[in-house]
Amino acid sequence: MSPLRQSAPHKSIHQTSIQLLGREVAVTIHAMKRKSLRLGVNAKGEIEVKVPLRCPKYELMAFLSQHTGWLEKRLEQFDDSQQAQREKMQHLGKFYRFQQSAQKSRQPILIEDTCYYPQAWSEENLLAKIESWQRLQAKQVFEQLIDQWWPHFAQGALISRPVLRVKKMRSRWGSLSSKGYINLNLKLLELSPNIIEMVVVHELCHSHYFDHSANFYRLMAQKLPGYKAIEIQLRHIEKECAY
Repeated sequence: MSPLRQSAPHKSIHQTSIQLLGREVAVTIHAMKRKSLRLGVNAKGEIEVKVPLRCPKYELMAFLSQHTGWLEKRLEQFDDSQQAQREKMQHLGKFYRFQQSAQKSRQPILIEDTCYYPQAWSEENLLAKIESWQRLQAKQVFEQLIDQWWPHFAQGALISRPVLRVKKMRSRWGSLSSKGYINLNLKLLELSPNIIEMVVVHELCHSHYFDHSANFYRLMAQKLPGYKAIEIQLRHIEKECAY
């Protein structure tokens, strides 16, 4: 078989599909400068694979075939996640089932284990409306934590108080740039407050050390002594995620 053709010297993208779980699943192939092949399922339930430039097609197909079981498990998790999102949501570590409100509210109201959403919201646009509301909630929760913790980092910091940006991030929970932006994953809002706090403190530690050196972890332990136990909780959650 001929190798994958590249349209650019350092990176190219190709599309194909494979049969899994009785349906055709899209596969996006990212050919780039790397040594190994890497597989994943994106937020749309599509397969993405990163391969070295000029990787032979037979090698790619063999790689996909070898990981059929893993892919099917991930796609099943994705399907379950999509169904669950239409029925309930997770907010600050608790689950709430959706129910249309009998009151004329303009925003969702959380009572016990139920999220009462406004009468004006249809089932068709419910998830989009919920995400917009979550962004507002996330900004409020994250800003409060930054305001709470920044005084503990301001002295000696390499940047001024960082500006918050709430994003949908696929491979990380947060990041801090040398330009003074703290980027936090919207999905953090689903997790318990102590995990959100740990991620915020982790990123603020980067205001002193833009790496994960021994000095960084000493500062992390100084600011949040129990952070390692919380990191273990987060790693466990990551293993269960389909995103």
